[in-house]
Amino acid sequence: MDKLAALNLAVTGETSVNPQPEITPSYSLFFPELDRKKPLSGAWIPFLFFTIALFIISLASPVLALRKGERGSDVTALQKTLQENGYFNGPVTGYYGPLTEAAVKKFQQSKGLNADGIVGSKTKTVLQSGSSIPSRESINNDPKPTLDSNSSTPTSSQFTPPTTAVNNEPLASPKPTFLLKRGDRNSQVTSLQKNLQLSGYFNGPITGYYGSATQEAVMKLQKARGLNPDGIAGPKTRAAIESSPATPIPTPLTPPSPMVTDDRLGLGNPSLVLKRGTRNADVTALQKKLQSQGYFDGPITGYYGSLTEAAVIKFQEANGLIADGIVDSKTQTALEFRPIKPTPSPVETPDSVFNEDSFINEENKEDNSEEKPPSPATEMTLKKTISGKISPKSIVHSGTGLFFAQNMMYSHSITVYNRDYNLVKTLSDTVNLSKYGHTKFKGTYKGAPVEAAFSDNGQYAWISNYQMYGPGFNNPGDDKCDPSQKKDNSFLYRVNTETMDIEEAIQVGSVPKFVATSPDNQLVLVSNWCSWDLSVVDAQENKEIRRIKLGRYPRGIVVDSDSEKAYVAVMGSYDIATVNLNNFSVEWLKNIGEAPRHLNLDPSGQYLYSTLNGEDRVAKIDLSTGKVLKRVFTGQAPRSMVISDDGERLYVVNYNSNTVSKVRTSDMKVLQTVNVNANPIGITYDPQTRQVWVACYSGSIMVFQD
Repeated sequence: MDKLAALNLAVTGETSVNPQPEITPSYSLFFPELDRKKPLSGAWIPFLFFTIALFIISLASPVLALRKGERGSDVTALQKTLQENGYFNGPVTGYYGPLTEAAVKKFQQSKGLNADGIVGSKTKTVLQSGSSIPSRESINNDPKPTLDSNSSTPTSSQFTPPTTAVNNEPLASPKPTFLLKRGDRNSQVTSLQKNLQLSGYFNGPITGYYGSATQEAVMKLQKARGLNPDGIAGPKTRAAIESSPATPIPTPLTPPSPMVTDDRLGLGNPSLVLKRGTRNADVTALQKKLQSQGYFDGPITGYYGSLTEAAVIKFQEANGLIADGIVDSKTQTALEFRPIKPTPSPVETPDSVFNEDSFINEENKEDNSEEKPPSPATEMTLKKTISGKISPKSIVHSGTGLFFAQNMMYSHSITVYNRDYNLVKTLSDTVNLSKYGHTKFKGTYKGAPVEAAFSDNGQYAWISNYQMYGPGFNNPGDDKCDPSQKKDNSFLYRVNTETMDIEEAIQVGSVPKFVATSPDNQLVLVSNWCSWDLSVVDAQENKEIRRIKLGRYPRGIVVDSDSEKAYVAVMGSYDIATVNLNNFSVEWLKNIGEAPRHLNLDPSGQYLYSTLNGEDRVAKIDLSTGKVLKRVFTGQAPRSMVISDDGERLYVVNYNSNTVSKVRTSDMKVLQTVNVNANPIGITYDPQTRQVWVACYSGSIMVFQD
């Protein structure tokens, strides 16, 4: 933590400082009796000199803490330290903006400090030592410590690091940790993922975030070692991981999922490459290595942009390699040696994801970075955070003041809230399928609510279920599937929003994801992830009337105001399907961008908006020409978005950046980006209150006023 040495001179107090303090004579703070309109006696003179001396000494030792709005080398050091510890994934700018403040709060919360976002003496000390300081606030607000289901050891147990390493990177940090579980993000999770990868249980990206893939890997290991498969990495589980023999993971010929793209690959596997557009921890390591060898003098951003590419080309030229700017196995090997240092060339622009790409204009560059504080005129403000036994995959407004959160199989529920943020009802996903005419299914079954859509008048909610649980469902779908595997079909529920009862269950395809209703209330459309098709449901007859083949991993759907066309994002491609709802023929909007996921249509029907999960962009499409007018960076892995009722603003959740961006649709300028809890994945808008509801998969709903 020597990088924080500079903070010693600038940070000595944890107290908040009013930006416009009342001016009070310093001597009166110590001796109010001196503040008089009369001569002093000789006895007071020594005390007066003593007070003045103390005041002079205080001037020589700054006491201000680091806080939002400050700029300088101390902030740079702070950002780098937070970045190294997995709390900060923004650019190192030297400006203490909202991203830095959010990172500090996360750090403070994890260490039991007062999470005020201000770096005072206590926060600085803990940053340097890596230890935790319990506080009354952390005791009152943090979840109670739980025991590893495989051990009686409480959460303060340590993660003993293994002694081996992969690619010269340590597999674990020696720092103590709490139980590792879903939603955690830190260096210990990074170590856990590497250990699981080395043992052959995990082949996902090393992200440092304990998400569903990491949880599944832990559960697989627990089952294999006879432990309780709860997905929580406690002492026994970690010991089992460390004792597991190293198992090489075969490299797939193609990415196993459209969500695992090149920006998730890197130096952890020599058969994979780093190239322009990649964004991950491996790029950070690459930039540091190039910097240490004199080829790269830009900021360490973790994004492989034009400057990083130029540095790689220089390195390759100096070492007799093919100078293509792509870090393959040969370039990786050469980087392990010390080549001759080139003569550094001036850098014109910083190598940052926020300003490298040609389709991001200068105005957007400034608004997407921390180089200046955001304009208060454009700010969304947090009104409420809702938590509880929830894991919301989506949040959808009924149009009549109800908000449905779909909590997947992690809670087996749909939680319904009103505009006062009160829980109206928790709906169980348990149904008797034979009651709805599916006589081959006997008894009760559970679903896994994913997404919801409402009839035009808000009377019905249509809920898709990722999979079903019960007799007869033996081949459940997952996120890596295809029609040849013949995964189980699942069901769509119809919920009456007045009685809050499940009234219908309609069989659709395998792993149904998104749901959309036609404005005329005649059709319900469901994208089936594993069967690669679109279910068309007659809303009056409550039955599927057609399946339309679309291709790899259909996802987002939007229907035009005339109920004549539906647009479907096919996430395993670069294309968006246009489905004629009169004859169910299909045409295509081609080459929109990599992995289109979610769609919005503006009120005029002239423009279509798509999140491009594989490019970290949002695209604006002119439907009269089928051409992309503009793409804008909002954050890492933009998932869902919602458009305001007037069509002037888009609100986009950025899953891997843990942010929400507000975009002006007229010029696709990012007006504001706010930090939210881990893994925002769903979002909805209430035009009556102008509030934005955000579903964070890690277990909360956040409501913002705009």
